[in-house]
Amino acid sequence: MEWIRYDIHTNTKDAGVIGDILAECNIAGYEISDHVPLSKKDEQRMYTGIPADPGPDDGSSVLTFYTEAPNNSKKEFFSTGSSLRDDGMADTSPICEPEELIASILEKIKNMQAYYPLQIPKISYCIQDDSLWKNKWKENFKAFYVTDNIIVKPSWEEAPKDTKPNDIIIDIDPGSAFGTGTHETTKLCLLSLRKYITPETTIIDAGCGSGILAITALLCGAKSAFCIDIDPAAVSGTMENASRNHIDSSRITAVHADILKNSRHVRRECGGTFQIAVANILADVIVKLSDYIGDFIDKDGIFISSGILDEKAAEVEQALLKNHFTIIERNTLGEWVSFVAKKGNA
Repeated sequence: MEWIRYDIHTNTKDAGVIGDILAECNIAGYEISDHVPLSKKDEQRMYTGIPADPGPDDGSSVLTFYTEAPNNSKKEFFSTGSSLRDDGMADTSPICEPEELIASILEKIKNMQAYYPLQIPKISYCIQDDSLWKNKWKENFKAFYVTDNIIVKPSWEEAPKDTKPNDIIIDIDPGSAFGTGTHETTKLCLLSLRKYITPETTIIDAGCGSGILAITALLCGAKSAFCIDIDPAAVSGTMENASRNHIDSSRITAVHADILKNSRHVRRECGGTFQIAVANILADVIVKLSDYIGDFIDKDGIFISSGILDEKAAEVEQALLKNHFTIIERNTLGEWVSFVAKKGNA
């Protein structure tokens, strides 16, 4: 499917006004790229532990948006990363020749000059075919050993030639969900899971992504897994990956839910507590999750959390302690930290 990418080159003073003009043109979503440092308040709102580094502020700003190309022959959709389709706004976004849309935007900007001293921006565009880039990431996803006998491999590749008879091979197709196992945070979770799994282990995976953590646990001998995610694509992807790894559907469940907003609903869905809870998300989310996750864990059960930058580890540790967990392991890999915490008595 073809998309048209537009870049409006302007300055930071005019960017907001031009954004309002785009809304008048039925552009439902756009991205602003600039070098303006985030305030502390803005950084705290972001679900990321990675400090922003916008570089030196030169006053420039670029507004980027996408529209569907006219006369598209292919209608299958792959996310562009913009909100035009992703948030269900495609029906209101303009589908017209790019020169026509650019002329309309420039005319509105010139009309606005009577009321506001806007500079006329430079507007460029290019046509992008998502078939050229939607699978580009696959080039960097290769089979690898997580531990000495657990191999994660993409579903479209053969197992490595040095695979040993007793190796556990996990086939994963991440699709649009996160979690291939290559990231340090996922490795930390997998290593801890392997250590604590028994044939009677039941697991809840909060934020399952591709399902790699739950699937690995089941292939390593866990009894059952209950997976939740706020992204419906992750839920379907998890079940597809489970089937790909020949896991019977009676051993794994995946539901679309938000444990932070509706923990009671999730409790009804899962129907009980679990021996292990695992969450490979982000530090700020884990801090909030620690207020709820204890209700889903058996007495003396454990909570494995990862996705935590070293500089955020103290915040996560304090949240766990506040919620009556005992830290029994702190593991690190690169700049990332994972905690294994035992549930205590409230």
